[in-house]
Amino acid sequence: MSLTLIATLVALGVIGGFAAGFLGLGGGVLLFPLLLYVPPLLGLESLDVRTVAALVISQVFFATLIGGTAHWRSGRVHARLTLVAALTAASGSLAGGVASKWVSEWFLLLLFGVVTLLAAAMIFLPAPSTDRENIPVESVIVPLVPLSILSGATGTVVGFLGAGNFIFVPLQIYVLKVPTRIAIGSNLVIAVLSTFSGFLGKLITGQIPLLMTLAVAAGAGLGALAGERSHGRVSPRVLRYVYAGVIGLVAVRIWITLLS
Repeated sequence: MSLTLIATLVALGVIGGFAAGFLGLGGGVLLFPLLLYVPPLLGLESLDVRTVAALVISQVFFATLIGGTAHWRSGRVHARLTLVAALTAASGSLAGGVASKWVSEWFLLLLFGVVTLLAAAMIFLPAPSTDRENIPVESVIVPLVPLSILSGATGTVVGFLGAGNFIFVPLQIYVLKVPTRIAIGSNLVIAVLSTFSGFLGKLITGQIPLLMTLAVAAGAGLGALAGERSHGRVSPRVLRYVYAGVIGLVAVRIWITLLS
């Protein structure tokens, strides 16, 4: 593996990490297509979908660990929501991480395309009210049964793809009625456990390339810190618009690949 590829992986990790800290995406929704398409565009060796999924889940774990800690210190994390969702998502992620060894690359790409399309579509639902956005974190109430079902399904997707935490932010905002900033901060902490168990599933089945993983994770840590510092400077409305734009662009690119 060339030094140019290692430097490229670090740079792409920074981009994914920034998205994690700024939008609570986990970074995987951006990193997945970047790892798939950028190296060949630069004349470097191509990465197969299975390797990309392994690198993504590694990047997301380190980015969410750093970004989630920063959001927790800023009071943007709902403790009960995070605990319940993290446990159910971790179970789903472990199952998905192990099962991913026996599915085709085409299935992984199709699953990614479907999930990004659903996440982008949810952003067009009616926007949360200003009053709801200003509710303090200790006053937010979340129904446990819908929370457990949605987080378990999200965790399974994460285990398969290394990405998928991004869909839980719009689910929290539009289905569970959680304020935007709290949804973003809580999602990062949830992603720490869900991606770790998925990472473990891929690790024990021999799917993690060590040197590539270290390069991506190093960039992810730096990007996550920069993203969290930028988060508080913009409004919840702008955060939702940027979120929708990023996911929409990724969904379009993935579906072009699938349909061609």
